[in-house]
Amino acid sequence: MATALLVQPPPVTRNKGGALAEPIGLEYVAAMLRLRGHDVVICDAWIDSASVADVGAQVRSLRPDFVGITATSVLIPNAWRVAEAVKSVDAAIPVVIGGAHAIYEPNWTLECEAVDVAITGEGEDAILELVDVWNGTGSYADIAGIAYRDAAGQCVVNKGREYPDDLDRLPFPARNERHAHSYTLYEVVAKRGCPFRCTFCSASANERRMRYRSPANVVEEIVELFARYGPKKLYFNDDVFTIHKHWTWEFCELLLARGLNIEWECQTRVDLVDRDMLRLMKRAGCGSVVFGIDAGNQETLDRLDKQITIEQAYSAVREARQEGIAVWCNFIMGFPWQTVSDVEDTIGLARKLNPHFARFFIATPYPGSPLYEYARDNDLITTYDLAAYSQDSGESILKLEHMDKERLRALVYRANMRFYLRPEALMGVVRGYRRRGRLSALVRALPAFAEYVGRLRGVSGPVVAGPLPGKILGRGTGQGANL
Repeated sequence: MATALLVQPPPVTRNKGGALAEPIGLEYVAAMLRLRGHDVVICDAWIDSASVADVGAQVRSLRPDFVGITATSVLIPNAWRVAEAVKSVDAAIPVVIGGAHAIYEPNWTLECEAVDVAITGEGEDAILELVDVWNGTGSYADIAGIAYRDAAGQCVVNKGREYPDDLDRLPFPARNERHAHSYTLYEVVAKRGCPFRCTFCSASANERRMRYRSPANVVEEIVELFARYGPKKLYFNDDVFTIHKHWTWEFCELLLARGLNIEWECQTRVDLVDRDMLRLMKRAGCGSVVFGIDAGNQETLDRLDKQITIEQAYSAVREARQEGIAVWCNFIMGFPWQTVSDVEDTIGLARKLNPHFARFFIATPYPGSPLYEYARDNDLITTYDLAAYSQDSGESILKLEHMDKERLRALVYRANMRFYLRPEALMGVVRGYRRRGRLSALVRALPAFAEYVGRLRGVSGPVVAGPLPGKILGRGTGQGANL
C-alpha cells in the first residue's frame, strides 16, 4: 500500500470573504485512496499557515510514495514551488497536479519539470490507476484523463475519461478535526457539471453533462458531518444548486423530515428559482443564496450568453429577500468591449437590486472559458503571470477598447463605495453576519477587503507570483470567435 501526501498550496492573497473552506477535491481523492487501503495525509497550507518550506519539511519527515497537489490557475505558481520542494527532498517521488488549471491547460501545468503528471478531469479514479503505475503495473499511456511527458520529454495528453452517472458510488470526503476547529464552514458537493455557456466561466468547458448524487446520500453526509464535528454553516459547492427542481424539493423535504436544524448556502441562477421553491429552501435551513447577475444591462447579458433577463434578476432577488434569505449578487466589470456606460449600468443595477451583499469582480480570462480563448486568439491578454489572475489583484489583465485600466479600477472602487457606504447596506452586512453567527468571519474579511480596495486606489502593493517556468504560453495571433 502507498503513502500519499495531498497538498493545498499556500494562498496568493488573503480571502476577502473571510471564509476558510475545506479543500473538497483533495478530500474526495483522499477518501478514494483510503477506501483502497492507502495511507493519506492532507496538508492544507491555508489553514496550517504552512509555507512552501514547511511542506518540504513535511515531505522530508513523511517520505510519501507520491505527492498530489490541487491548484486553480491562480495557485499554479505556488503549486510549482511545492513540486520543486518535493523534488529537492527526493527527485524520485512522483508529483501529480489536479484542479482547474491542469484540466484546461495540461501543457502549461507540465511546464514545471518538477511536475510528473497533470490530471485533466476528475481525480478519484485516475489517482488509483496512477498508483498502480507507480507500483509497477501498466503505464501512463493506459490512463484516460491525464497528461504527462514521454521519454523524449514531449507532453502527451491522453483521451478524456468517461465518468459514470452514479455519484453515490463515491465515498464521503475524508475529513478530520480541522473541520471542528479551523474551517469556517462545511462544503458539500451534491452535483457535478454545468450545462450553461457563460462566456467568462470555465465551469462547463470540461463536463457539461449534469450528474447528481441522490438527495438521500447528500443528507446522510450532512448527518455524519454534524454528528462528528458539530454545527457549522454548510456551503453547497455546486455550480447551479437548483438546476433540477424535483431534486431540490426532495432534498429540502428530506432535511425537514430528519429534523436537521442546519443553516446552508448555495449558488444558483435567477431563472431557476421561484417563490414556492425559495420558501421551502428557507424552511429547510437555507440562510443565503448567491446569484450571478454579472452585468447591468440586457445587451451585455446577451453578449455573455447568460440566458437571463434583468426582470428575472429583480424578481429572484426580491422574492428571496421576502422569504428571509440573505442574498449575495456577483457582478463582473471590464470585458474588452465594455464602455464606461455599461459599467455604470452594472453599478446602478447592484444598488437597485439591493441584495444584502454584492461582490464586484474584474473580468478575468480564466483558462477553459470562451473569454480566455477569445482574448488569447485576439492578443488581448497583457500578462500570463498567473498571480494577476487573482480577483484580489485589483487589476485587469485585458486590453480594453473603451477605457484604460486606471479608469476601470476607479469604477470598481466606486462600485464598492456606492454600494456599501449606504446606511442600509452597512447595517445589512452587520445584521447578516451577526444573524449567521459569523461576526468573526467579518472581522477576518475586513483587513483583506481594505487591502483589495487599496489596490484599486493604487495604495496597496500588487500581488506578485514571480516568474513562470519555461516559455510564456498562449499568445495567439489568429482571430478568435466573437463575444
